[in-house]
Amino acid sequence: MKKLHEQIRGQIKRTNEAYKAGANKYHKQLEFKLGDVVWLSLRKERFPSRRKNKLMDRSDGHFKVIEIVGSNACKL
Repeated sequence: MKKLHEQIRGQIKRTNEAYKAGANKYHKQLEFKLGDVVWLSLRKERFPSRRKNKLMDRSDGHFKVIEIVGSNACKL
């Protein structure tokens, strides 16, 4: 029974790695630097006060990066 569980764990691990490789196939890692100019995506869930209806702009732009917080975040 333990041997069967080990085989199943290995199979699940290989399957998850295949799913991960497929999902990240076209993913592009972005690294922002200080002074870069960026556009913001104003999704309704993140900025409810800036995006009230579907006819408003979907993005807002020309913001300079003033501080790097992490690999996926920065202050504008």
